[in-house]
Amino acid sequence: MPILSPQQSVPASFLRHPVSQRYLAHLPYAIVCWAAVVALEGSYVFLFDAVRGNILPAVHYLAWATFNWFALALLTPLIYSLGQRYPITGPNWARHIFLPHAFACLGCLITQAVCRAIAGWLYTLTHELPADAATLAFAWIEDRSTVAFLAYWAIVLMAGLAQMREEARRRELRQAQLETRLASAELEKLRMQIQPHFLFNTLQAAITLVQEDPPAAEDVLLRLSGLLRISLDQMDSNEISLARELEFLDLYIGIQRRRFGERLSFEIHADPVTLGLSVPTLILQPLVENAIRHGIGKHKGDDCVEVFARRQGGALQIEVWNSNSVVDQPSERLFSRGVGLRNTKARLEHLYGPTASLTFRPLARGGAAAIIVLPERPSPRVDTHTAQAAV
Repeated sequence: MPILSPQQSVPASFLRHPVSQRYLAHLPYAIVCWAAVVALEGSYVFLFDAVRGNILPAVHYLAWATFNWFALALLTPLIYSLGQRYPITGPNWARHIFLPHAFACLGCLITQAVCRAIAGWLYTLTHELPADAATLAFAWIEDRSTVAFLAYWAIVLMAGLAQMREEARRRELRQAQLETRLASAELEKLRMQIQPHFLFNTLQAAITLVQEDPPAAEDVLLRLSGLLRISLDQMDSNEISLARELEFLDLYIGIQRRRFGERLSFEIHADPVTLGLSVPTLILQPLVENAIRHGIGKHKGDDCVEVFARRQGGALQIEVWNSNSVVDQPSERLFSRGVGLRNTKARLEHLYGPTASLTFRPLARGGAAAIIVLPERPSPRVDTHTAQAAV
């Protein structure tokens, strides 16, 4: 018959089984806890014998206390797993107490008593301490079964509480995942509201130019095609680099220039270090559109729309200026003017929470400024496009 090596003595399939893995994971903790019980009982019996003047060798106290509890130490991981599977802290606690825990508890007590009897009897044969197995078993039941009974239910209770905590953690995780999915769905809804709104306005501008200036209408439609291409490329992305966003904005401004001609000028003043930072997709177009509509769109004369981007105190600050509009209401009132501004603010809240903001203020030289503050973080995608310093 071949002799198995230590590596072959335990089948690998046994060690890989989930039940075996849980048992082996819990076993060291069980041994440590019951070792403390063994040390306490051995010390107590030693002191009791010392008072009577009848001290035995130290190994006797250690072995005797170990015999009293070693089976329960090996059974503790199984008791713990059973307590998790049939918790006494949940809605079915009453049924679980009687089935399976009442029978399992009785089985554990009987198993420990039998193991105590056999081990103690074998020990007495080598140490000439007269005692039969039945006497040892009944002595254990009489002296220690109450402690073992309480230990069983304490283990089951701890397992139930741990199970409750784990279920609460899983519920919190599922709720967080659900909230994330809802936030993503809401964010996508906001984006879908912005894009048709922008598309409708651009097509309306192209229709106006078809009769008056066909080449200009063609240019508008070509730029719109470029905008839609960029928009489709970024459909699965909530953020892009500032450089890419400014490229998109340049196409949009080209469309508006066809409408207003030389009356409208546009300039970008972006610190080069900001071009690789992340911004929400299509975050600037609604602000520029709002500046044009409430500036040159309502007032006579020329207008200049400027975009500034800089790093400010660990954040990215972007400002959209125009010189032909006014801020005559608080920022919160201005968000009711249209879909673009309202959705822009909502997107910032969904993506960044309180770390981002959108506000409006009047310019000292005349005009208005929309100010976005975002957390400073690099764009996940490296864009090869660059923004021009002035258009």
